Amino acid sequence: MGANIKGIAKKVAVLTGGGDSSAINDFIRTLVILLKKKDIEVVGIKNSYRGLIEDSLTDLSIKMVDGICGTGGTIIGTSRTNPYKIERAVERILKNIEGNKIDVLVCAGGNDTLTVASKLAKEGINVIGVPQTIDNDICGTDYSIGFHSAIKNIVSATNMILSSNVSHEKEMLVEVMGRDSGFLTIRSAITLGADGALIPEFPVDVDKMCSLIERRRKKGKKYGLFMVSEGVKIKGGQLLQKELDVFGNVKLGGIVYPLAEMIDKKIGIKPRVNVLGYIQRGGVPSAYDCYLSTIFATGAVDNILNNKFGVMVGIESEKPKNVPISDAIDELKLVDRNTYEFVNSLGDLW
Repeated sequence: MGANIKGIAKKVAVLTGGGDSSAINDFIRTLVILLKKKDIEVVGIKNSYRGLIEDSLTDLSIKMVDGICGTGGTIIGTSRTNPYKIERAVERILKNIEGNKIDVLVCAGGNDTLTVASKLAKEGINVIGVPQTIDNDICGTDYSIGFHSAIKNIVSATNMILSSNVSHEKEMLVEVMGRDSGFLTIRSAITLGADGALIPEFPVDVDKMCSLIERRRKKGKKYGLFMVSEGVKIKGGQLLQKELDVFGNVKLGGIVYPLAEMIDKKIGIKPRVNVLGYIQRGGVPSAYDCYLSTIFATGAVDNILNNKFGVMVGIESEKPKNVPISDAIDELKLVDRNTYEFVNSLGDLW
């Protein structure tokens, strides 16, 4: 299965899995350029692990990646495919990797993608992981590909609707992505000067939130902005969503609607709601995201050239570093209480 490489790898395959994010193409471009300079063949696996199962590959040439920097999405496609939940899928993956003479498999994605990568490493595949998720919830790295671009989109979209919010003297709940970690919510709340940040790590006390709204209105501020993670929990609330994805995760979205109803029922003030959805993940990446993607690529190539596998390339102080994939996925990176309380203290001025 290519577990032992004599010298430098001759053929590298790359896949992008899970939710897409901006700056993936910048990573792919740099990876291809650096490997081609070493006369290493590079192929793209179409649509994540599904492409490995179906033997759907495409050559990644310099011509193909030229000009894709600064573009959104991923030119090789993505999907939420869990081969360990599909009969004989892993067997087919191993067969296709061997049949295509793939020496190294580079997997860019979030926790689910990297979990599969870790399992494939145990099957004897030479795997290198790269964190790519706007949630930024992967341990062993300061940031992941897509995070800064998502913040840019969240701030831009929210600023577009804030003037209407102020004009109509309304509170507004803006829902952003973040299943288990509230980094998107925290960072955007700071940037936007929001009145509150509601994140999955700490259940929402609706009574306390209502008290803040009433207190501010009595003192003259009759509008407000609250940034809300889609995975936030409400004290005393019940989980409404039941549908699961292929990795067993509850499909989220729309928590701001029942939250607004609860606030209205308690104090007779119904906030406006906005669910930003996929706009967070799309479009032109931020300049910093593009820069970080090149660093991730250099780290991946260094590992390929030095036969270091079973690791994820992280970033620390803008330099690549290796962590075992198993350590990166062992637990989620979460927002700490001090940061959470600090951000919310900035909005509690009344």
